Amino acid sequence: MPDRKQDQHEAREGFSPHIVRLAWILAVAYLLVLGYASLQPFRGWRWPPEEILHFLSAPWPRFITLQDVAVNFAAYVPLGLLLSIGYGARYGAARGAAAATLTAAALSVAMELAQMFLPARIASNVDLLANSLGAMLGAMAAPLLAPAQLIGGRIHSARHRLFLEGMPADAGLVIVGLWLVTPFHPTAQLFGTGALRATLDLPPTFVHTPWLALGSEAAVVMFSLLGIGLMLSALMRENDRPMLVIAAVIGTALALKIVSAVAVVQASAPLAWLTPGVLLGLAAGWLLLWGAVRMARPVQLAAAAACIVVATVAINLAPDNPYHSVPPRLLARGASHFLNFSGIVRALSELWPLLATGYLIYALGARRHRL
Repeated sequence: MPDRKQDQHEAREGFSPHIVRLAWILAVAYLLVLGYASLQPFRGWRWPPEEILHFLSAPWPRFITLQDVAVNFAAYVPLGLLLSIGYGARYGAARGAAAATLTAAALSVAMELAQMFLPARIASNVDLLANSLGAMLGAMAAPLLAPAQLIGGRIHSARHRLFLEGMPADAGLVIVGLWLVTPFHPTAQLFGTGALRATLDLPPTFVHTPWLALGSEAAVVMFSLLGIGLMLSALMRENDRPMLVIAAVIGTALALKIVSAVAVVQASAPLAWLTPGVLLGLAAGWLLLWGAVRMARPVQLAAAAACIVVATVAINLAPDNPYHSVPPRLLARGASHFLNFSGIVRALSELWPLLATGYLIYALGARRHRL
């Protein structure tokens, strides 16, 4: 009984124990992502020349691009936030934020030192400063998300009002959040996660025809919409209106797709991805969801996993679109931070169906959890 009262007190004043555990897990996973981004390409390792061993005291470069500084700053904000949640549970909010900032700065130094062994990368004190400032911003923002704070209280209230309690539900919401990052992958197909044919250099199974392209686009969008919608519905409490939450998530994904087309791809036609096949898939998937959300929770989990698998198969069997051309800036090779960010998003987009399906299978088999 005392342990339960202590957990309830921690849930009111700070982050609950399972949120702290989840934050540490995500921090380690995100660190691996940062390492992947910082050390691309993983070839050509050499012993660094003596003149670049003193990058910390080197003068600032004459030309500093705002894009690189912004990417380095933003990349370390989530790491600082996650570490601050973990450290804060042990040392308190202020000391936790300071420890998180120092840890992220030390990790940035380690990444910059490792980059000196790669001829394609350049260690930079500007990058280190941007990383550290981004981590500090994330670390300082973490206490504001605690349940006892105004912003955090509203977020936690909405989360507990709409969704189930426990670590499995939090993990499911994180996976949904990762899905919202995939629209930044510069692909013509909406919701086209799991497209591995280009990565594995596999030939197309079918030749492009207008009707086949229409059907494949509609199938990918429809089954993806059903999969993410049923996953959200299974994570929600009883007697709520899941279609409103699903509409908010899908609407956010569509808005991010537009932002990606405008800011990332810099396409002349930002809505070129909104093809007749995509519209058909959105309409069909939404109509099917009206009935599917009324199914029992275990059936929703199983159906969500099946739909994600079918959508993944469909995107890999779909014919290549000869009218889709990737902008030259995304094909250029080099050490651009933007291209590394694009590579990470692409990897996340390709691996997300595996992550989501694994989670759904685990949730379906975990009888002890109320999912």
